Amino acid sequence: MAQLIMITVITPTYKRHQYLKNAIDSVLAQTYEELELIVVDDNHADSEERRLTEEVMMTITDPRVKYVQNEKNLGGAGSRNVAIEMAKGEYIAFLDDDDMYLPDRLRVQVEAMEKNGWDVCVMDGATFKYETGEPVSERHQHLWDGMTNDDLIRSHLMYHISGTNSFMFRTDFIRKIGGFDIVPSCQEYILMQKALDAKPRFGYLPVTLIKNFQHEGDQISTGPKKLAGQKMLIENKKKYFYLLSDKEKRQVLCRHHGVLFFVYFKMHKYLHAAWEAILCFCTSPSNAVKWVQEYKGKIKA
Repeated sequence: MAQLIMITVITPTYKRHQYLKNAIDSVLAQTYEELELIVVDDNHADSEERRLTEEVMMTITDPRVKYVQNEKNLGGAGSRNVAIEMAKGEYIAFLDDDDMYLPDRLRVQVEAMEKNGWDVCVMDGATFKYETGEPVSERHQHLWDGMTNDDLIRSHLMYHISGTNSFMFRTDFIRKIGGFDIVPSCQEYILMQKALDAKPRFGYLPVTLIKNFQHEGDQISTGPKKLAGQKMLIENKKKYFYLLSDKEKRQVLCRHHGVLFFVYFKMHKYLHAAWEAILCFCTSPSNAVKWVQEYKGKIKA
């Protein structure tokens, strides 16, 4: 039954032509073959990156792959929305242009979606160094059986149900909630919050069938857009604080101040960074210590 159902995989690409072929090959190697892959090229039309991406796409002969070129740069969220509107599949999944699926990723998720009637499903993930294959980290969602929709929102507020590569949506559902919002950052967080606001039939599979990659020299995003995104994010979260205990609110606020500390520090705005560090520790000393351990080694001027 599930083998007759088409899945649309969406991959936006921007300045990563050297990784794109591996991502595409991992989709075409899926044990679940009833799929289409929409690659959305978000490089500027007259750029060298557009030319190099075109060269990569000319090597792809599988008719299940569709190649779309944006007339202007839309960003990751806008590019995904273009493909969501084009999608012919009953389900939609996502893959970043420098990451990979393991062979059973689509089959396992779509079979669970069909069996349980879910509108959205998430899985766990793992990150590896691209150059060596060395494991970097594992991400396990803070989810369990029997959660109410309010429980899901609490988990999302405190831990973030992410990332995009692990999501699968019913196409009609993600269209109903309006796809990705065009915001400075945190697009995947906002998408999941919109999904939870719609009270979906929600599923979680505690398996890792995705390889996310970290490249040599990669850095956590910082700068004005990150600041604007974080400030937007905390205002969004505060709308749901009525669901949290005082301790849980402090945990969320501690994380917020910790991220702002890191962003300001990387921007060399040390007075702002010091203030956010003080707020982070005063809000929740125990969570501040955990946050420092998480970011240990990344805080370098």
